[in-house]
Amino acid sequence: MDSIAAQYRRLRALFDAFLTPEVTAAVLPLIRPALRLGAEGEVPVHLGGTPLLPPDELWPKWNGRPLDFLGAIDFAGLAPLGDIPGLPSCRAAFYYASETPRPWGDEAAQRDGWRVFTGDLHAADPPPGSLTYPRTTLGAAPFLSLPSPQEPAVQRLEAVYSGVVAVYTQLHAAWTRHTCPDDAPAHQLGGWPILVQRPLGPDCLYASTGRPLDSVKPPSLSPDEQHTAEEWHLLLQLDSDDRLGWYWGDPGRIYFCTRQNTPLEHSWLTLQAA
Repeated sequence: MDSIAAQYRRLRALFDAFLTPEVTAAVLPLIRPALRLGAEGEVPVHLGGTPLLPPDELWPKWNGRPLDFLGAIDFAGLAPLGDIPGLPSCRAAFYYASETPRPWGDEAAQRDGWRVFTGDLHAADPPPGSLTYPRTTLGAAPFLSLPSPQEPAVQRLEAVYSGVVAVYTQLHAAWTRHTCPDDAPAHQLGGWPILVQRPLGPDCLYASTGRPLDSVKPPSLSPDEQHTAEEWHLLLQLDSDDRLGWYWGDPGRIYFCTRQNTPLEHSWLTLQAA
């Protein structure tokens, strides 16, 4: 993948070709650096494999079922790739009740359906009933992410520049194909999520605070709530992946989201599937 500087020049040229200078100036600040986990990349990241837990930590369960280990990420080891806002500097292990019926993250009662553990992590033996996934090594590569057209940041542009979302939607699709080919699972750290349905922040806010979340309509937010919802940002996006035996939908992705100055253990998970 091209360097971040080269990607920025390419993205700027794309915007300049199809947007007015005023709109381009408004869109460029929305760009967020992120890390794509795929075949290319200088720093290896391992998904699946031997589960890791803190010492003396009991194996996490949800509704009596043991959770499944998705992988552990050494975020400190990603530092040579550059500053990715929102990513921590610790090591974290991710667990999820991945077998159906699985939690979608749309109810507060599902909170124990996923877990994030940090700190001193050691190999652990999975209990009976826990699914194990093959160790899969991917490479982390920096790229520039764009907000999906559904994101409030883009919708606000439409209120000022009528008709811009229709054009932006095509540009966003082209850039996504460039940074994540159709045949590659869209695993990602940080940046803007590649949405299957709707923005993550409002759903995280509603579900994590115990309010009912309609599966069809996005939640209605006051201006203050909208600001709070936009504090939620993507930590880890995991796509369906045949190599690991993951199938969340077609398409389907799970998103671990967190907020600044909040322990990773309090991350909220959302599953979106078509």
